[in-house]
Amino acid sequence: MTCAQTSMPIEALRQSVHLVDAPTVNALQHTHQVLLGLADGDRPVYLPTEAGNILVATGAGGGTTTVLRTLAAQALHHGAHVDILDIGQRRPSHQWAASLPGVLVHSSISEVHNLLVEMLDRLRHQDAVPPADWRRRRILVIEHTDRLLYGLRQHWALTRPESQLEDAPGVEALGMLLVAGPHAGLQIAAGSTHLPPRLDAAVSDVFPTRVLAYAGQTLWARIAPEVWPVPPYSVIPGRMHAVQDGRATRFQALYLSESQARAWARGTVPKEYR
Repeated sequence: MTCAQTSMPIEALRQSVHLVDAPTVNALQHTHQVLLGLADGDRPVYLPTEAGNILVATGAGGGTTTVLRTLAAQALHHGAHVDILDIGQRRPSHQWAASLPGVLVHSSISEVHNLLVEMLDRLRHQDAVPPADWRRRRILVIEHTDRLLYGLRQHWALTRPESQLEDAPGVEALGMLLVAGPHAGLQIAAGSTHLPPRLDAAVSDVFPTRVLAYAGQTLWARIAPEVWPVPPYSVIPGRMHAVQDGRATRFQALYLSESQARAWARGTVPKEYR
């Protein structure tokens, strides 16, 4: 187990990171990477350039939806296609994305099942996509991964009760997309409020970037076992850790409201920073 230290003491970080802040806009405008937030000294924390998968595990009310919205808006800003899987919600979590060009929101479990199976079939015939080629990249945003996996299994049990398959095709397709998708420019950003999704592969193998907040030792042990000691808990909204390459970096997450996410997805920059 690797001893991974956080970057700086908690006091060195901002209390909030918004689109109207000059350091935030600066960090967003001068890169084709996706910004997670700002670490100590307003140091940007980005996702890697390549299309690696991201797991966002913040606990209930910890900011999972906000992080996924912020990532999706930036991907659209860079020219990627985005699919948002948001099932089983009385009020959809990603209404901000409705009718935006380049994004589709899927709320039906049968629709999601078919989408995943079709994506896996297309993946078998796709060539590698260069890391910087955003217009050929596809982002799959999953709001509640555990709920989705349960729904896919229930859907298959109800529609194909005679099936002898060990698992639902939608679940198997998702597992294979997590493993093979990044090579073809498919990047999955999965939200999980409690435990990591139950898939065949180890969490650290399929999610090279993991974002945690409000995380106790049990969650850290399951999602980021290479990090020890477990970083201290924080009650500041938006205070999170990004686990990459065996290290945990404390940062304040970028917050985009629904209207800001729509604007940024369309390529709009606040007037004062144009």
